[in-house]
Amino acid sequence: MIKKICNTATAVCFLLLVFGFAAAFWILPDSAFSDAENRPLALFPEFTLETLTDGSFNSGMTEYFADQFPARPLFVRMKAECEIAVGRGENNGVLLGKNDQLAVRKFRVYESLLRQTSDMDYYYRENVTLSLDALNAYASNETRPLVTLLPPRSVDVAASALSYPGEITDALHDQIAEGLRPETGYIDLLPLFREHYDAGEYVYFRTDHHWTPEGAYLAYREVMKGFGLEEEIKPPEDFTPEEIPGFYGTTWSKSQLKFIEPDTIRYLSPGNEDRFETSCFSVKMVKDENGRPKKVKEVYKSFPGWLNRDYFTAKDKYAAFLDGTHNEQFVTIPEMDAERERLLIMKDSFANTLVPYLAQHFDLVIGNLTGGVANATELAEEYGCSRVLVVYNWENLITAASLTAIK
Repeated sequence: MIKKICNTATAVCFLLLVFGFAAAFWILPDSAFSDAENRPLALFPEFTLETLTDGSFNSGMTEYFADQFPARPLFVRMKAECEIAVGRGENNGVLLGKNDQLAVRKFRVYESLLRQTSDMDYYYRENVTLSLDALNAYASNETRPLVTLLPPRSVDVAASALSYPGEITDALHDQIAEGLRPETGYIDLLPLFREHYDAGEYVYFRTDHHWTPEGAYLAYREVMKGFGLEEEIKPPEDFTPEEIPGFYGTTWSKSQLKFIEPDTIRYLSPGNEDRFETSCFSVKMVKDENGRPKKVKEVYKSFPGWLNRDYFTAKDKYAAFLDGTHNEQFVTIPEMDAERERLLIMKDSFANTLVPYLAQHFDLVIGNLTGGVANATELAEEYGCSRVLVVYNWENLITAASLTAIK
């Protein structure tokens, strides 16, 4: 009798779980974005004869069910903690190292114009070569002083904290060093950052893929040296640290290791932000007096300094620098009597934390390579820039083709 009751209870619980989750799946509204994972979630795919026959509808449904499963955040977290508990040392392609250092080792690697390969810990040499060749070609025609920074990834810099083979790092490092010509002004940052990281300095975030403001200061020094302006470098004591706690970066979101403590952003303030203004520009096509199309740039947002401090109270605190992602921006001193030298920065997000330092020496014209702004020559000539800085990190080098368009 007791056995029969237990079997009946088990069957009832099983049916409640199955039908309960099925009902919840269709009743609960879909979520378009996961704050915890910091990524968009798959929505119900479009059904057409074409999507059905080419298989994209089936794959879309698989992603939809996986992303919209009821109580998904709970199960995602349980899975992450189980992975660590059984000694795997990683989850979702994110390594957990000493001192709670997180580092992505698996990337969505750029394979071709039509395809990115998910969750790979290798890269396509030929595509990196295309980017390096494009940079070489641009540099060969650039008459202005040029400096190139290609910041390494966390998995490259924090190698001493991670149980991960270094062959891929070594191969990528060597390909870059050997593939770039001297006229690019390339500065190899990997040895410098490894030295400071291994000395216990806070140069890369634990929970994010970016360098810290302290790491950006090291890069700033190298930029100034690269331009032959070493004597003008501002010493560390010219900047006042301001700590912004509670920063959970994109690597933390990907890892889902919720027990990892947040980072603290240690912003190094030069104390003169109120003198500066950042303007964000958009480009649109209009017709001139003869009815011909022409490009017009207009300011759609501006703010004092280079920080949007509203982000310091949000999850994505790194976006406070330069207000996140904009394709074209200026950082200037509006009431400056004498005109300052202008520096063009062709960049990805690593350059955002360089701005407080470089703005002490130059008016900054900023083009976002990852947003499709690639005509550095045109921007430099349009705004009278006398120097050019390229900042494009290793992750973008293997996962995207933005740099191949630079000219």
